[in-house]
Amino acid sequence: MTRIVVLGDLNLDISVPVPDRLILGGEFRTEILSTPGGAAANFACTAARLGAEVAFIGCAGTDPVGDSLVAELKKIKVETHVKRVALPTGTVIALTDGAERTMLCSRGANDGLDAMFINPSWFDGARHLHLSGYAVISSGQTAAARRALEIAKNAGMSISLTAPPPNLIQNFGVEDFFAASAPVDWLFLNYAEGHAITGAEASEDIVEILSRRFTLGALTRGSEGSLAWEREIRDRGTTEPLTGVDTTGAGDAFAAGFVTDYLVHRDLNRANQRGIRTAHSLLHRRFSPV
Repeated sequence: MTRIVVLGDLNLDISVPVPDRLILGGEFRTEILSTPGGAAANFACTAARLGAEVAFIGCAGTDPVGDSLVAELKKIKVETHVKRVALPTGTVIALTDGAERTMLCSRGANDGLDAMFINPSWFDGARHLHLSGYAVISSGQTAAARRALEIAKNAGMSISLTAPPPNLIQNFGVEDFFAASAPVDWLFLNYAEGHAITGAEASEDIVEILSRRFTLGALTRGSEGSLAWEREIRDRGTTEPLTGVDTTGAGDAFAAGFVTDYLVHRDLNRANQRGIRTAHSLLHRRFSPV
């Protein structure tokens, strides 16, 4: 069984479709969905469901929300190394309006994760380390991320990263992002993130630029599928469009499907297709929850 170490955020995700003619004040009816989340935790849970042995490193509050999120990780057999601190557990509210999505994020306890908490023994037998992009750009987690990267590199593990949102990349600085992610081998990101990092418009140009820094990865384009690369090799995948569904976590599911498959089979096309199927399965369950 492939062992993967995952480090990063653990959140409660709250999805809120914005009601028509919403104005401040008063009460409006809408469907609100709360689920366990966080980019790193989403990846860890998906990878575990796909059969990998997963160790998750993160931080949560000592509140009931933190209790629930840790219990969910354990429920699906994720090996949990979660520091508990006297801060609110991280929460993300996704406001969705058609194809548009605005994220309101409270990092809370996520930034309580520090380098001293990480035990190198958690990496024993692991072949791969995955980080959420927030871990390398959020000041509260960068020391922990650097420690994990150091351990993984010394152990000869491959390393992947899901990119943070485009506005955070721009605020952090593209060159600083490249410096922080220098030890990373594989990168997963969507079109908006790729455009923010490279400045290129065409997907092919974005991938061409990124492939010079990251040996493997994929650029996802929602209903247009994905463009994966392995050095100079390219693979384009397609998917069945799904509309009217919140896409939060789909990129993390794609990355987990891709990574777990590639670590076993080392086949770019197969991994790309597995990533697409995994993300589509997540969205289809939300579209048709029964």
